[in-house]
Amino acid sequence: MSVNIWDLDTPALLVDIDRLEHNLARMSARCRDAGVKLRPHTKTHKTPEIARMQLQHGATGICVAKVGEAEVMVAAGIDDIFVVYPVLGEQKYERLLRVMERADVRISLDSYEVAEAASNFFAGHKKRLKVLLEMDNGFGRCGLQSVEEACTLADRIADLPGVTLIGVMAFAGHSYRTTTTSQMIQIGRGEGSQTVSAAEALRARGHNIEEVSIGSTPTTPYAVRVEGVTEARPGVYAFMDQKQITLGSATLEECALTVLATVVSHPRPDRFIVDAGLKALSGDTFGLDNYGMLLDRPEIKINWASEEHGVIQLRPDQAIPNLRIGDKVRIVPDHACGTTNMHDTLVVTRGEQVVEEWRVAGRGKFR
Repeated sequence: MSVNIWDLDTPALLVDIDRLEHNLARMSARCRDAGVKLRPHTKTHKTPEIARMQLQHGATGICVAKVGEAEVMVAAGIDDIFVVYPVLGEQKYERLLRVMERADVRISLDSYEVAEAASNFFAGHKKRLKVLLEMDNGFGRCGLQSVEEACTLADRIADLPGVTLIGVMAFAGHSYRTTTTSQMIQIGRGEGSQTVSAAEALRARGHNIEEVSIGSTPTTPYAVRVEGVTEARPGVYAFMDQKQITLGSATLEECALTVLATVVSHPRPDRFIVDAGLKALSGDTFGLDNYGMLLDRPEIKINWASEEHGVIQLRPDQAIPNLRIGDKVRIVPDHACGTTNMHDTLVVTRGEQVVEEWRVAGRGKFR
């Protein structure tokens, strides 16, 4: 007996399987047409079933953010994993060593300290860990600040017995601050060209640089067109979200992830409360002035939220929607990745019918 989504208890995290398939196919085609490998970042969905779908669509491997996520994915049979993080500490290395027994593994780093610590551990186990140097293209997070710094670090780690330098990478996260397509194109092309320049300088010094890896869903269409880029690591493209709409990377019709919520209070004519607050939606608004929008009425926003309450506060010029206590709504979140991490399960839907349920197996794996 099939279940209709409107019969589900709330809050519930839904993924539209047809929209998901569309998004996976489009990004795969985009990278294939550019001659660039696709290595999607699974921190968006944290779900082995979707990771396997991405591989079926042509991905050569996956990315994760932490060792815990790598453990989840290798347990699901995935054998090519990039931990895009400077992994540090013997406890983590012990776990990563076990992952390496079943998968090809690489990590990113931007310091000699992490390279030396990793080398000391893995050399002691007669292993070599593959590493990529992270470049800061302007996001202001991790990353070497110049080609000169990259060359200096590469020279220093060249003789370490437990690590092997195989590439350079960057993540243009500052693309999320753009307001125009021209700015996005500039950042995307810059992400590609700056990372390629670093790779070329390293090769000129004798380093065997195989991978030039770029990331970010909004910049990938432009960065993959830069000659010399070998790999793209987009993540949120699988689901899309309200932020991607504002960046021009997605349409509302391509947003596959929604939170089903119930109207539980209507204390004023211009205010409605739903049972999806910060514990059901991501607290990361990416600079937007709300936490999500209704799928069928995108002009209606979750204007603010507390832990268990999502508040729709209408503007004076907005017409009062025909919502009543007990009605259910579907919310497109601002940030799909953070929203997924708040839920134990993904309810897979086709149209308004429930097809399957997937466990968000990587949820909370922040070590």
